[in-house]
Amino acid sequence: MRTRGGLWAAAAVLVATMTVAGCASGAAPGDGDATPRATATAAASSPAPAPEATATPAPDPLASVDTIVVTAAGLSLRQGESELASLDVVALPLDEAVALLTRALGEPREAGVQEDHCQPAQTRWGWGEGTYLGTPDLHTDEGTLTFGTKDTSIETSDGRSVRLQTPGGVAVGDPIAPLAEATDPAYIEDVSGDSSHQSLSLVYDLVRVDELSSLDEISPYGASAHSVDGLVIAIFGPSMLKDYC
Repeated sequence: MRTRGGLWAAAAVLVATMTVAGCASGAAPGDGDATPRATATAAASSPAPAPEATATPAPDPLASVDTIVVTAAGLSLRQGESELASLDVVALPLDEAVALLTRALGEPREAGVQEDHCQPAQTRWGWGEGTYLGTPDLHTDEGTLTFGTKDTSIETSDGRSVRLQTPGGVAVGDPIAPLAEATDPAYIEDVSGDSSHQSLSLVYDLVRVDELSSLDEISPYGASAHSVDGLVIAIFGPSMLKDYC
């Protein structure tokens, strides 16, 4: 934050000129007394210029954000329990969304994605080690911005630690068990496969459930969390849980 200080200037000029003229004569008594005369001239002092008024900009309230809550509607930017702003990933264009998040987290870096199999090209911006906001991808509805994080928190340049979490307070690195216990089993997917590690994905804030008649399955859509061996490794904004590319 930059603070502008004002330049104060003060000057005072005082010029005084005094001329005293007098004469004394040695006249004889009776000739009369010579009376000295004095004249004084004072120059009027110039008024000091008024100081220039300067205004200090009010601090940006988003510079006090300490928590970002990821929901199916987008992001809730909070200080403590108070919401200072919301970022609607469905309604906002990318440049406005990036500008809003920049006020809370600082300047982002470019993190675009090139087109690949099952991956459309994306314009994307990043903060921290693994937090991204970008144009739609394969898993989001058309016109909906993508948001995902693999960070527990983001350290800002002004010394804040901004935590990224679910509405229940779960962040990357926390146990996924509280989310799994509160989520309908139909919206939890075991994606371990043949791996020796247990991997779960779940939708904790549901928008809708799509029925995939060709596969006789459902695909929940909403904010999701993903875990390996019981610990959350990523949190995403509204998107499809399953990928059928």
